[in-house]
Amino acid sequence: MLKQWLSAGLILLAICLGSRLDAYADSDYNQALKTAPRGIFLDKTLPILKVGTASKSSATVVETMNPAAPNTQAAVITNGPGQFGAIWSTNGNYFDLTKDETLSFWVYLGNQGAQAGEGMAFVLQNDPRDGGAAPNFGRGPITGETLGVWGVDTNSRRKNNQDLANTAITNSWALEFDTNYNGLTGKNAVGKANSFDASFPAEHIASNYPGEAETYYQYIHTGGWGWIFSQDSYYYAIGHKGLIADETHPGFLSNGQWHHVSLQWQSANHTMTYTFGDEDPRTGEKLPGVRRTVHLDTRKIDPKQTGFARWGVTGTTGKRWENNLVVFENAPGLVDAQAKAQLTNLTRKRVIAEGGEVVSKDRVQLDYQLTYRNGRQTWSSITALLNLPEKIDFDEAEIRYFGKEGEWTEKLDPTAIKERQLAVILGRSLDEKTPAATIRLTGTVSDVARTVKVASQTSTVTSNAYVGAAQTPEFNLNPNVDLDLDVTSAHVLTVAPQTDTQVTGKVMMATTATTRPEVKVNAVLNQKELTTLKLQKDGTFQFSVKADQLRLGDNTLKLVALTEKGEASNVVVVRIKVQGVLKFDFISAKEQFRSSFLTGHDQYVRRSGHWQVVVQDTRGNDARWTLMAQAERFRSRTGAPLMGGPVYVYPDGRTTAIREHPVPIVTHATSPKDPEGKYAVHEEWTSKTGVLLEVRGGSLLGRYGGKITWTLMDTPE
Repeated sequence: MLKQWLSAGLILLAICLGSRLDAYADSDYNQALKTAPRGIFLDKTLPILKVGTASKSSATVVETMNPAAPNTQAAVITNGPGQFGAIWSTNGNYFDLTKDETLSFWVYLGNQGAQAGEGMAFVLQNDPRDGGAAPNFGRGPITGETLGVWGVDTNSRRKNNQDLANTAITNSWALEFDTNYNGLTGKNAVGKANSFDASFPAEHIASNYPGEAETYYQYIHTGGWGWIFSQDSYYYAIGHKGLIADETHPGFLSNGQWHHVSLQWQSANHTMTYTFGDEDPRTGEKLPGVRRTVHLDTRKIDPKQTGFARWGVTGTTGKRWENNLVVFENAPGLVDAQAKAQLTNLTRKRVIAEGGEVVSKDRVQLDYQLTYRNGRQTWSSITALLNLPEKIDFDEAEIRYFGKEGEWTEKLDPTAIKERQLAVILGRSLDEKTPAATIRLTGTVSDVARTVKVASQTSTVTSNAYVGAAQTPEFNLNPNVDLDLDVTSAHVLTVAPQTDTQVTGKVMMATTATTRPEVKVNAVLNQKELTTLKLQKDGTFQFSVKADQLRLGDNTLKLVALTEKGEASNVVVVRIKVQGVLKFDFISAKEQFRSSFLTGHDQYVRRSGHWQVVVQDTRGNDARWTLMAQAERFRSRTGAPLMGGPVYVYPDGRTTAIREHPVPIVTHATSPKDPEGKYAVHEEWTSKTGVLLEVRGGSLLGRYGGKITWTLMDTPE
């Protein structure tokens, strides 16, 4: 009786444990569906994926149950022990190996931690079995360590690596999410199909080619009853390329959370970059994630060089198991699109970067920019669920479409914003003809009494073929500060050369801040920034301008008050005029005219030499002066007068004779183009203009000379 009672008790205990396990699994499965992130439809309208046709596949497609992520389907790869599941892309939805491709999806790998089942794999393949591709399990049970794609290592007498590879999905590349450690070695590993992870971390992500012999490493175990009956046995491990692991957090894959995965294929250099954990499943916020890049030999995936591969997800469970689910955000080549957010401060005319500054009561513009880059179908049925930043009161909203034939605007009702959320359904599809649209909201930043950090917000854009996220920047909202700068000294100062001067003023502040910000005065003299000044307690300031900082003539000093957050006052301009002089900077002391022959006719003789006349006026811009010239009668060595004399010829052909009385030659107004106020009169002359010598036909043969006197007048003649 005692033995029978104990047996019954053990049976009852086993039944109770089994019931609790089923209930726990169902709870985890329901939790996965209730927390599923937003994704696309898989098998509605235009099916993108189909359940694998292999006879042992248990995969299904189900509706998710998260109210925050409507219109989403999940592929359930496995949800019980001893299962194999596969889901493959439909005909026409291939992975194009000749073009750059992107793909993103979410994986759920149960909540069993280090005690989880086997896991899943993302696969590219050209297996002849097409959508029926699967490992060759034979008549035996599902082999868990295959993850539905690797070879089946249950034959202890298999000596050839290629024979093992032939039992896998051929012509394939797999990215595995392995949640169970298959690391047996020695005699315990022979024929058990439980050694693929030998010498690698327990839970990991890695990639390789399931159908290639070099993927598998052979181990030999020698055993038996003495040397007569000794016979070698074999077991295998696989190489793990692009390994991602976290040995400090066992069970980091099967932790009851959805994990985001992004893949980027670069066709030019044949590299695949995969990133794990690059998005928060609850908020949609972009995260750094862990990234690896591996080189793919497309000849192993696509031996017939078709340029395409079927893509999908496989998975298995053994005695230990887990709920394996996948939610896809897009399909390769179906719609290549982008969504991003940009926040602009209209008041200060600048884009607000991550960690930027905004001031209370500023007007801002929030743009959600949607771009269609290419794809096999249009980007249609677009819905955006906008999570808007705090502390902004939006009062205008619209959608702007940008097409090759023009622009269109669709008005939105800003009062539809509830609890900082706005659902927007785009009235137009995006395609090659209309490749872009912007959801634009305009509003005013709230008034605050102290600096507040406004958190980044992530919005989702969904459709039947693409799910994207757009993230606003985190920024600091500062109290409004109104600064008014006044110069109490003169706005126009005149100082003597080599003399210092002072500028005084006061800054008045009005602010909503509980703590008044520190204010400084920034001074820029002649476009060169000077030392920044601190205000006195009463808001006054005194600024000393040194003589060596000033140039002769006009100087411009610009003053503006600034807070440490960048709020600015009005700009006040003080003009400082250093009294200057009008003088000749340089005049050629001795110059000549060319030798010439007398022809009996009147002629102009050209200059010989440099003939330099440079005037310097440091009295400031727009100061005007006139150059006067007079000449004595030119005579020969014998005292005979020259018939004629110096003349000044203008570019338009006018001529002025230079004789005994001063005559105006050139009038000029000093401008910033004149370096140091210098103007070279002679640089305007040509061989036929400027000062020439008029020789009349009745002149006698001889060598003539004379003096020209230059005079400056500070007013026009």
